[in-house]
Amino acid sequence: MSRLPAFESPSFQILWFSSLATAGAQFMERVATGWLALETGGGPLAVGVVLAARTLPSLLLGLAAGTLADRRDRRRLLMAVALAGAGLAVTLGVLVGIGAITFWHVAAIAFLSGCIQVSDTPARQSLIFDTVGREATPNAIALNAVASRFFGAVGALAGGLAIPTIGTSNCYFIVAASYLVGLLLLTVLRVPPVTSGPRGIRPSFRRAFIEAGRLILDRPAVRTLVLAAMTCEIFAFSFMTVVPTFARDVLRTGAEGLGALSAASAIGATIAVLLLAGLVRGVDKGPRREPLLAAVYVLYGLGLLAFAVAPGLPAAILAMLVVGGCSSAFDALQQTMIQLAVPEDQRGRAVGVWVFSIGTAPVGHVEIGAFATLVGAPTALLVNAAFVLIGAFILIARAPAYRWRLNRQPAGPIR
Repeated sequence: MSRLPAFESPSFQILWFSSLATAGAQFMERVATGWLALETGGGPLAVGVVLAARTLPSLLLGLAAGTLADRRDRRRLLMAVALAGAGLAVTLGVLVGIGAITFWHVAAIAFLSGCIQVSDTPARQSLIFDTVGREATPNAIALNAVASRFFGAVGALAGGLAIPTIGTSNCYFIVAASYLVGLLLLTVLRVPPVTSGPRGIRPSFRRAFIEAGRLILDRPAVRTLVLAAMTCEIFAFSFMTVVPTFARDVLRTGAEGLGALSAASAIGATIAVLLLAGLVRGVDKGPRREPLLAAVYVLYGLGLLAFAVAPGLPAAILAMLVVGGCSSAFDALQQTMIQLAVPEDQRGRAVGVWVFSIGTAPVGHVEIGAFATLVGAPTALLVNAAFVLIGAFILIARAPAYRWRLNRQPAGPIR
């Protein structure tokens, strides 16, 4: 059997290339918006507020987005997300181009972008399942993450170079064009009919929404993943808030340095998911995912510590490779584990639960932004890294399944 069974599906190939285009747009937009927030708002707190506005919809709409992905045409949902993302990028490009942009414009459009993008992950991850089937899903999720992170690195680096050369306004127009390329690919995607799973009348939206919430209460495996995601989101993933400040004020490398750091993060993420694509070959084969997730959690904290004390750009780039790899591996493992922990007809809701759990991100972005304003970005990141390590060790201490065992028994199915 092929080491990459997901690519045997022509539908998955089209979806994968669509993910390339979408990821390039998203990462270029993140670099441009982070730099724009720093310029219009003046400091790390402004960046934190913008990122909080962008991630708040995950908390408000995550469960609803997952439920929607179970009840609507997922391909059309992704097409709507791409079209709306292109429209918002054009809006920002025009505002910057005519000199009418303000910090509150950036924050408001970031919030609208978050409202749109919150539907992308549940629909895309569930559509992956539809195109390859249950057996190849872990491999396909990892490969999709490769697409996102690899071309995300290209988008981030291009964004960092585009800002000082062709201007932030034109950068947003390139973002819009990339979204439209992803949209065009989705128009030719044909999804095979899903033959597995229960049949019959689907539950109402209200009932499905309630069932999504019950997944957290009734399934210990899901609950543990949600709590780990919330803690890591607040103290680890919030590092993105201080990266523009590190580039401008600590490392003094400007927008090009921000692009290089963002690209390094995406390259590290690509390497991580490539390793996962090789390690995870089936639903119940390969290494146990729980201790692997715990190891990634610990390494995440150590990587943030290294970035906080990096003496220059080369060392910071190396640390960012580790940080990016850990962030991507953490996400990919969680998305796989949470989908495999529920019945097939609740996959979208399960990913919606995960999106909901990462909705704690606004707390982390505002926390580290405010703290960095008071004590400086390096100290704020050091403190957060310490909390990441504490969270990882609590997970290992409280959940035996997340510990490495010397004499490993074959892992049973995830419940």
